[in-house]
Amino acid sequence: MIRLHLHVNAPGVPLFCSLFEKGVVLPTRTGCTLRDFLCGQLGLSGEYLDRRVQTLFLDARPVDDVDKARVRDGSVLALSAAMPGLLGATMRKGGRYAAFREDISQHGDECGICETSGRVTVKLFNMVAKEVGGGLLQAGIEVDGSDLQRIADRYPDELARSIRQVRIDDRIVTPDITFFSTLPDERVLLSVSIAG
Repeated sequence: MIRLHLHVNAPGVPLFCSLFEKGVVLPTRTGCTLRDFLCGQLGLSGEYLDRRVQTLFLDARPVDDVDKARVRDGSVLALSAAMPGLLGATMRKGGRYAAFREDISQHGDECGICETSGRVTVKLFNMVAKEVGGGLLQAGIEVDGSDLQRIADRYPDELARSIRQVRIDDRIVTPDITFFSTLPDERVLLSVSIAG
């Protein structure tokens, strides 16, 4: 795996938000509750989780109780602010229409699972991607190099203006976006910091 650190101007950070819609992989401690994962490991405040994150899917099942649902190695977690319409109201955690989806909802593990190290795929949508994504980018996320290549192909001028320094593994390279073309077949541990 290639370790890639980009030092960018603040306007360049949103260029990477599309990575969160596909999903990014985070090495993490698994077996904990969803609240422990989101607040204790990802750094979300309890208030943000309770008020802003209105829709959660864990392994393709809606979650109502973040204190019972548990994260496992290989889990896929999707977070969103409130979504519009009847579908949004039905999928909202603890919402008045949650009973309509009882059969597909995520329930707590009765027997529990052991805490261990693992990897979780996290997907972020709408305002949650904008508000939480920057912190995850700074901490480091695992992505496909082909996804970074697509960003470079889609926003070449914006990316070229934003990148101030590039470090691949332990060496600093010229901040030229052509290096993205060398990444499509690689897994990349990406971190992004904001230039001061």
